[in-house]
Amino acid sequence: MTKANQYKAMMDQAEPPAHLQDDVIARLDELRGEKAAGSEGAACGSQALAAGSGGKRRTMPRAAKVLVGALAAAVMAGAIVAVPALLPGTLGGWGGSGAGAPASSLADQFGLALYADADEGGQTVSIATADEGIVPVGSEGGPRPSALSYQLNLACVGEGIESVTYAIDGEDVSFELIEMKTLEDGTFVPSTYAPSQEFTLDYANQQPENLRRLIKVDLRTPEERDWRARLDDVLARREAATDPAELEALNNEVIELSNEQNDRINGEFDALPQGDDARYAAMDELFFEASCEAAQKIGRATLSATATFTDGTTLTRRYRIAPVENFEQVFADRMAANREQGCPDDDPRLTAPLFEITELA
Repeated sequence: MTKANQYKAMMDQAEPPAHLQDDVIARLDELRGEKAAGSEGAACGSQALAAGSGGKRRTMPRAAKVLVGALAAAVMAGAIVAVPALLPGTLGGWGGSGAGAPASSLADQFGLALYADADEGGQTVSIATADEGIVPVGSEGGPRPSALSYQLNLACVGEGIESVTYAIDGEDVSFELIEMKTLEDGTFVPSTYAPSQEFTLDYANQQPENLRRLIKVDLRTPEERDWRARLDDVLARREAATDPAELEALNNEVIELSNEQNDRINGEFDALPQGDDARYAAMDELFFEASCEAAQKIGRATLSATATFTDGTTLTRRYRIAPVENFEQVFADRMAANREQGCPDDDPRLTAPLFEITELA
């Protein structure tokens, strides 16, 4: 068993899906579209984590992706939690047929469902740490995550809307669109992964079953970014090559790069303290620091939703999703609750808001 798989077992994460390919070169081709991102964001300290530690480990609900195997490639572990559809006219003063809905223009009745509790633009409201809000759902990499993913309830409410385009603008922050396919037994499994800065959905079908939409934060080190750039260069040259000897040489380069990445991840696991408790504590601290860094990067990004109305007009609303002021302590408490056996899902430490949202002018 590889050290990456040992880590998965230690963290009680789900097994990778059946769609994971055994062929190294073919799997690397799938990842060619992944874009390299910019500079590193600020990381948070570990004092709050130390204060919130202790107790036994319970199943971690955050596990959705882990880099494993010769590729250290991103794969989904288990099913992604589906977000319940938020239908128009059901969220108070944002409009539709709900009581108290404003009867002015269509534009007045359009907005992000996450912001439906706000009385006016510019107000900051908390986002639930639940399916209807934002939830950490996945990580990639070795002991230190190279990326973290969040399930965000992307749905809008309003009237007379034909489609909604969502866009995110921020360094190292993007959407990850995951196409789902149905197996013979009816199970949905991930099929393809595509990074994107924007996507459009029909308003009448804002929660399509065959498309999962995550917020992904890139946390790669300079070394990891350099490895990705070298891999992309080799893949580009291989795609353009026609000579069999050259193709074989380039395939060997791909395998060498894969082994290099695998050795790096194994080295990270070898560097962890010995003994389960010490290893758990070390991995928790790395995950905590990565989560703080990811939260800061999300807080510097801008999320926009553009409605195209049935009359052809459009309207864009822009939002800032930022970590709550005491994010470090709240997240440390959340991790401590996850470590406790028998901790109920409605424990306040698991449901406390991690983020808040503000509409920008």
